Amino acid sequence: MQDNVQRQVDAWRSQILRGSLELAVLLLLRSRKRYGLELIDVLNRLKLGVSEGSIYPLLSRLKTSGLVKAEWVEQEKGGHARKYYELTEAGAAVCEEELALWREHAGAFKQLIGGKI
Repeated sequence: MQDNVQRQVDAWRSQILRGSLELAVLLLLRSRKRYGLELIDVLNRLKLGVSEGSIYPLLSRLKTSGLVKAEWVEQEKGGHARKYYELTEAGAAVCEEELALWREHAGAFKQLIGGKI
């Protein structure tokens, strides 16, 4: 029984991450340009369990859809160049719309959790 519960919770966790990762990345890029591994590090510090295999395809999709732009930046002291991502105007608009939806859903869940319905 316990294994079945854990599998269900793990599947649900994965769905939540897939559904919220785009917004999380857009929110991080609202404040400044960031490179991929930096995004992964911040998201993992927030306990979101993100891997390179999930972040780079997402960044590619966001770039293709015009929500972010990217540029290679040479590092000082002989380090490897890093690809930095930043929001476009369209990306900022989408971020605000997704954030509004997130707040709406969070408010509904707050009511459900509090038993106010």
